[in-house]
Amino acid sequence: MIEGINIRCNVGRIEVLRSPRIVLSLRRRSVVSTCEIDIPDADGSVQTGLAQKQAVRVRFGHRGEGGTWHDWQGTIKDFAPAGADTIRVFTVGQEQALIDTTVLGAMHGEPSDVVARRLLAATGLPVAEITIPVETFPHIVFSNVTVARALKQLSSSLERSWGHDLSKHAVWLGEAGLYWSDGNEPGDVFVIEAAANMITNNPNPAGMSYAISTVLPGLTHSRMVRIRDPRRDYSELVRAEEVIHILGVDGNTTTIGYGANQGWG
Repeated sequence: MIEGINIRCNVGRIEVLRSPRIVLSLRRRSVVSTCEIDIPDADGSVQTGLAQKQAVRVRFGHRGEGGTWHDWQGTIKDFAPAGADTIRVFTVGQEQALIDTTVLGAMHGEPSDVVARRLLAATGLPVAEITIPVETFPHIVFSNVTVARALKQLSSSLERSWGHDLSKHAVWLGEAGLYWSDGNEPGDVFVIEAAANMITNNPNPAGMSYAISTVLPGLTHSRMVRIRDPRRDYSELVRAEEVIHILGVDGNTTTIGYGANQGWG
C-alpha cells in the first residue's frame, strides 16, 4: 500500500496491494479510459500469469476514511517489463466495448435517439442518458462498423441533414451507464482549494487549463469541480475535461484539465 492511500487491485488472477506506479487516465475527448499498473515481479511469475483481455479492477481511497473509493474496471491490453523486477500492465476500460462491438443493419423511420440507444445497447453495457437532437431518419444503414463509428455516422447525419452542432457532445461510461451528451456526469461537486488540497493551478484562457491536487478518489472526467485560487483571484465552477490519477512512490496526485471542451474523437 502507498502511504496514505489504500489500494485494492485485481489484475487477472493476481491481487495487487502494493504498486510503485499506477496511472489512471480519464479523458472526455477519448472513448476509452486507460490505466497503467506496475507490479513487482522479481521471479517472473506475474508476467507468466498475465494474458490479454483478462479482467482488471482498480480501487483506491484514503486510508482510515469511510468516504469515497475510486472503482475502475477494464481488461488487459498489453504488458511489458518496466525496469528491473517490475512488469507494467497496460489496460483499457469497459468502454472498449464501443470499439470492439460491430453493428450491421438498417433502420427505417426511427428517431435519432432511438437509433442511438440501440447502438449503445449493442455493447452490452447499461445505457444511462442520451441527449441529442431528435430527428426521424427515413433510412439509415450501418455496414458492419464499430459502435463508436456508427455513433459518429449518426452524428454526422444529424449535422449534415438538419444542421445540428454535436461538436461538444461526448460519449462516456459513467456510474449509471453510457452517456451521449453535451452535459455532465451527475454527482457532488469536488472542491480544489489553495491552502487545502491544491498543489498547482495554471489557468489558460486560450486552451486547456490544468490544476493538480492531492489525490481525489471518485473524480472522473465530466464531473463538476470548484476551483478556488485566491492568489489569482480565481474561483470558478468548471467541468473536468480530463482527469489523471497518479499513485506512486513519488506521491499521489490528481491532475484536472478544464476549460477547453473538445467533444470526443
